[in-house]
Amino acid sequence: MDFKQIKQEAKDVLVGNRLILLLVMIILGAISTALGAIIIGFVLIPIVNVALYYLLKHLILSKKLVVEKLYDQFKDFEHAIKMVAVGLLVQVITALGFILFIVPGIILGLRYSQALRIMAENKDLEILEALRKSKEMMDGHKWELFLFYLSFFGHFLLVIITIGLYGLYFMPYFLTCDANYYLHLSEQNKIFKQYLSPEYEIKDEDYN
Repeated sequence: MDFKQIKQEAKDVLVGNRLILLLVMIILGAISTALGAIIIGFVLIPIVNVALYYLLKHLILSKKLVVEKLYDQFKDFEHAIKMVAVGLLVQVITALGFILFIVPGIILGLRYSQALRIMAENKDLEILEALRKSKEMMDGHKWELFLFYLSFFGHFLLVIITIGLYGLYFMPYFLTCDANYYLHLSEQNKIFKQYLSPEYEIKDEDYN
């Protein structure tokens, strides 16, 4: 996987869109925080993740930031329930891994890191099937994804040093890179192209 290309593509699409994307992220974060004190707060995490993914996917592949993409995938209630279930299952599995030990938690987190996106891409999948597809998709790529995240270490350090202020610049970039990694991985693993919505299918010329 070409990390440099993934990052450059993210930088390119953020030109002129970074501020609006940041505002959307702040609003979503504020809503999640406000509702976090009540029992449904944790349910919002998968919803926010899917909403941001679809917004970023459309931005990456169409070069346009369309806010309506935030709720596109929640028009089908049954599909929405599946996505929430997948997201929560991944959280629970990863948390249990960290309870056992840090390394198993990291491995499980990487193994099922794409399950929510795969579920979001295909409403006909069953919940456990989405987790299985993520496991298959990440086979041979867990270490790669770990190194990809590690390549942002300097940025995360700056977020800490600046008491979060640098995060206002960094987080739109990081999340766009993360979504773009999935799109590249989906294209690389041809068997998973069926889980990428046809209207946003990456063409070969996009990689030239």
